[in-house]
Amino acid sequence: MVRILETLQRLENKFDRMSANTSSQSGQDLSSAISPSSQQSSLSTSLERDQRRGTNRGADETLPSEIQKSYQHLTAAHKILLWPYIYIHLLNSGIKAADDLQFVLQDGTPWFIQQELSKHPNVLPYDVRIPSLSLPGPRDSTVSPRVTFPSLSYEHMHRYTNHYFNAFNVLYPILDREQFVSETLPTVTKTGFGDGDYPSVIALLVFALGKAAELGTYGEPINVENGIASGIRGGSLENPPGIEIFNEARRRLGFVMSQCNLENVQINLLQAIYYEACSRHLDFWRSSVTASMACQVLVKCQPLDWNSHRGDLVKRAFWSCNLIENWYHLDLDLPQTGICEHEDHVPLPTFVGPYNTVENLSDEQSHFQYHFLAIIAIRRLITRIHHTIFDASNTTAETSDDYGGPPVHMIKELARQLESWRNLLPHALQWSDSGKYDFPAFGSNSRRPTEPLFAPDQGEVPINHKYNLDTVTAQLRTRFYYARFMIYRPFVYKALHFAELMTADDVECTVLCIESACCWPLAMAPTKNKKRLVPYLFAWTQNFLGILLILRMSTENPCLRQICEERVNRDEMETAAGLMLDWIRDIRQVDGIA
Repeated sequence: MVRILETLQRLENKFDRMSANTSSQSGQDLSSAISPSSQQSSLSTSLERDQRRGTNRGADETLPSEIQKSYQHLTAAHKILLWPYIYIHLLNSGIKAADDLQFVLQDGTPWFIQQELSKHPNVLPYDVRIPSLSLPGPRDSTVSPRVTFPSLSYEHMHRYTNHYFNAFNVLYPILDREQFVSETLPTVTKTGFGDGDYPSVIALLVFALGKAAELGTYGEPINVENGIASGIRGGSLENPPGIEIFNEARRRLGFVMSQCNLENVQINLLQAIYYEACSRHLDFWRSSVTASMACQVLVKCQPLDWNSHRGDLVKRAFWSCNLIENWYHLDLDLPQTGICEHEDHVPLPTFVGPYNTVENLSDEQSHFQYHFLAIIAIRRLITRIHHTIFDASNTTAETSDDYGGPPVHMIKELARQLESWRNLLPHALQWSDSGKYDFPAFGSNSRRPTEPLFAPDQGEVPINHKYNLDTVTAQLRTRFYYARFMIYRPFVYKALHFAELMTADDVECTVLCIESACCWPLAMAPTKNKKRLVPYLFAWTQNFLGILLILRMSTENPCLRQICEERVNRDEMETAAGLMLDWIRDIRQVDGIA
């Protein structure tokens, strides 16, 4: 663990040095940063010849004047809708969805949030309960009565605990498994569940999430359409798995919500994760905001020993809050609490405590701790990508007004930083582009399975890898390809609107963008077949929409079509489009933003 922390620290220092070097460069014209190659390919020559005829200028000229103002109120995922070429194509297509563009123009990204509010006007059902029995206790009126749930036996609690820690806690490492098994679980087993009692609420949330993880993997699909089973498993649209246990936790939340301590932060995060497993994205956000606010008070106002076990749990809770808040802000522009302002003062977690040490961690357990730290590092880089390229106040990389071309030297610098991030990962997390579907290697003595970890389809039998290996690996690799797609996306904009200015280097960057958008592991089996376990489910739908529009333009726009025909694997593009369309059709049942 010390090695991974040192590695990530070197990575952060390298990022800072790179950014400083980039900032010190002269402010020369960005469009001159790339010069045409002396040996033009037939593709580049043909593009120049075609675009001298002005094949792409009409879309820009007919663009509404309101578009620039609206463009500033859209997140990067939604800006593609108002790219002039795409905007005009959608208007002329006659499809019903084109009517919504006027609302996107008027409201920006908040319009998408309105769709989510309309999809779920009511709270999760509250009338589903578990029969309970009161336990005999002291007659002291100051002690709250405790209950037990006959249908929630020790075997059930133990099984749900394993499912929670093997599925959700490897993605959001909020709790210490050994502490929960050694302290919390025996307490509620022997003494039952109380009202103003942190262990009781935490245990109930863990059991609810454990049941959601179990049925979200092995349960029946919520529907089957045209012979295709939904990847949302367990329960139903109205009654998600574990809701009866979750309701018992909800009934006790009011008694423990007023404090700003570690347990309060953990409870709100666990509640948020359950809401996301039910595709209640705004409930997820609201709960995570409450956790973030309490966490800020905790780290600012209470004395903490970062080297203690409790201090390490605070670090894990802080970075979980920070990650959730940042993804929501980048994709849906929801307001931030300011927790990111403290990230330079809160160390990274070490995952070492009284119940576990570096020596007794297996390679598989260490793998998922490295994964969490790696996600923290790439989140910082993705935030930098958004601020550098896509903030409306900072760039005109994807606007037709006063177009100066993509910020080439910054894009190249960000691309180098992204590759450095991947190269500096621990060996168990590393992969190559040609092996992005393969199993990770846990050690020199371990053998990788010959079949791939990810595939477009792996049959109807549910697949569950130990420690949620597929979902964890899919998230890490997909974040990388998402980041690379975003870095090179301005070149697709240039190909669509300023093809006469395209150089050989621009074509190469466009190819990298399209390739990076194809066949993300998260959209493939087995991950796509257990969507309740996919972290930040809301984010992927937003980005799939933009990618699908770009892939569609590769069949409509002469410049982009020729680039893709000559340089990109068409079969992979078609497979990617099919996977994303299937994803959106499936998630639309529970997701208002889809």
